Amino acid sequence: MNASNIHHATIVFERSFATSPAEVFAAWTSRDALLDWSAPEEGWDMTYRAFDFRVGHTDICAFGLSGEEPYINTVQYHAIRPDQYFVYASTISHRDVLLFAGTVSVVFSVADGGTTLTLTEAGVYFDGDSPEGHQEGWDAMLNGLTAYLDGNRRAA
Repeated sequence: MNASNIHHATIVFERSFATSPAEVFAAWTSRDALLDWSAPEEGWDMTYRAFDFRVGHTDICAFGLSGEEPYINTVQYHAIRPDQYFVYASTISHRDVLLFAGTVSVVFSVADGGTTLTLTEAGVYFDGDSPEGHQEGWDAMLNGLTAYLDGNRRAA
């Protein structure tokens, strides 16, 4: 691999919700809630091999097209302040090849009787991954979060 196969980028999303920061924060802290709102589109599977939303602890999520070798997203939490923010380091690999390494911060602010969420991903994207792919993925997930908070939960 040479340096031309490595891309650096920062992706920032801002979304507004009509619910409190506590409610939006809670949607990120439960394995069941995350599986509901962040699961990929139909034809994809997503499971947690480990889930422990605490500073110094790790989540391991496997996701990908049904019947194929999954991508593995490993997250280690570095800072959590309930209802305000959390920060984690993340890697994504596929077939033991590192595709992404970076940090993600999610900040919850009171705004207009609801919540403004600001998500920032700063990463290194290797062969087989791209900032554009992450942007699409986060956009879809945040759309799912909006639907979840609006009461449109998926059937388990």
